[in-house]
Amino acid sequence: MPSSPASITLDIPGVPPDIQLASSDPLAWEKKWEQAFEAAAVANRRLPESLRTERWLVYKESTRLQDPKRQDHVIRGVRSLQKTLCHMQAQMTLQAAPFCVGNELRRRWMSASPARRGEIILAGLVYACTSIPEMSAARLHTEKEMSVESHRQNGSLFPDLFEEMMVQNPTFRLADTPNYISHPVWDAITVEQQSPKTTVCERLSLALLLCQRNLLIGFVLHFALCSFLDLPLPELAQMKTGSKPQKPRDEPSQALNMLYGENSEVVKSFGKVARQMDKRAHAQTMKVHESGKQDCQTCGKLNDTTKKFPRCKRCWDTMQREVLYCSPECQKVDWKAGHKKECGKFLQLEDLTPSIPEQPSLRIGPPLSGFKRSGALVFQVAQLNHLSPDYDYILFSIRNRAYLSFRHPPIRAAFRACRDKALTTGDRRAVAMLAQFLRFVCSHDPRPQSIGVGPAGMMEQMSTEFEFPEIARVVNEMDHQMLSDSAQRPPLIMDAGVSAEQWKTIPVRWVDFGVIPVTDRSSIYGA
Repeated sequence: MPSSPASITLDIPGVPPDIQLASSDPLAWEKKWEQAFEAAAVANRRLPESLRTERWLVYKESTRLQDPKRQDHVIRGVRSLQKTLCHMQAQMTLQAAPFCVGNELRRRWMSASPARRGEIILAGLVYACTSIPEMSAARLHTEKEMSVESHRQNGSLFPDLFEEMMVQNPTFRLADTPNYISHPVWDAITVEQQSPKTTVCERLSLALLLCQRNLLIGFVLHFALCSFLDLPLPELAQMKTGSKPQKPRDEPSQALNMLYGENSEVVKSFGKVARQMDKRAHAQTMKVHESGKQDCQTCGKLNDTTKKFPRCKRCWDTMQREVLYCSPECQKVDWKAGHKKECGKFLQLEDLTPSIPEQPSLRIGPPLSGFKRSGALVFQVAQLNHLSPDYDYILFSIRNRAYLSFRHPPIRAAFRACRDKALTTGDRRAVAMLAQFLRFVCSHDPRPQSIGVGPAGMMEQMSTEFEFPEIARVVNEMDHQMLSDSAQRPPLIMDAGVSAEQWKTIPVRWVDFGVIPVTDRSSIYGA
């Protein structure tokens, strides 16, 4: 990546706008940000491609990373931020996926007024940037995604960004690498940094900026989701800055009062949750700050006692790196987990990429060949993986959730082979055969229709899950193919090699159907 000369600066007045303004007058704060984004756009049009804002930011940060100790610190910090981002994305997915069924979240958000959408996004930005100073600086990298005016004008921006951040194959175990929001310039810089001419400092700089950028986007999206759906507001993971923790507010911020009204339910909910969370976190972090102690490297337990946690002696003696453990057991666990390889050594760029651990056994694996699942499909896969192994597919209506289970072994084998191909690759023919077969089942069995999933509802569900607008036309063509067959076998059955004779001998009751109790709609796994 071409380096920018040190003399280059960006002529963007007031960037970033004073964070104090966010608390006192969030609307004025946001107006200054919109002006800053516009100024950056004007400046970028005047500058060559190599000096665009994003590239300048990478260069500026890389100039601070010449010292190996600083590099080691940044690598450890980036790994911590990645872990935080993975945790955030997992929580977002668990809460949002049920609301993606039938595109409910998208429909509800887009039907909200532009003013309401802007208020929620701005409230999330205010909360994030006033809580952690680094979040405000990170907004420099998010003009495309975190412009409040863009969310007012474009109702699909929030659900599009949200689905891009959702975990594709949610499990009870966190992912090891987070999802990053795509951006033409940041993506191009990432590709360029594969060049051997790129310095280690520039690569580390990009990794840090991408983490900060996506953490801000992720938190605002998560805040907006919870605020919009009246779910508990998310906790804001604290970044380690080394600065003294700010005293928590006794009352909801003036910004939220201005946006929602002093007596609104949003402000009351925020005040109750945030005050308790902030006071508890502040009490703990103040003890750590005043004592100079850190948390346990393995379990994260805060070192808030009078006795300091023991440190890794080799790391301290060779490089003054603080690696603390609350117990010998935690030190042994961390040693086996990877500290053995980096003990007393400066971390290298490749240490940013974690080793891939053994994944939990799943009936339906992660997407393949670049296929990206919709939010509704993420929920379908999670249900199939974590509910009964006898369930072959989950049907959804407005208020109900039900399962189909095929008794006849040849039919079950044929259905699952087609289903798994559709769910992991998004192959259009497999998706169409799956939809045609499910519509065939719903057309001949009155039980699904009893919960509101008839043939039309089945097609709407499949179109939403696989984002396949033309599915009805393709399925109609497959219906003609089925009717032209002497035994009237669905294409899925014909492709599986089930003969006409076998199809004719299938028992009358070859499909099990049942309603699944929904005890907690906000839980992706709850049965």
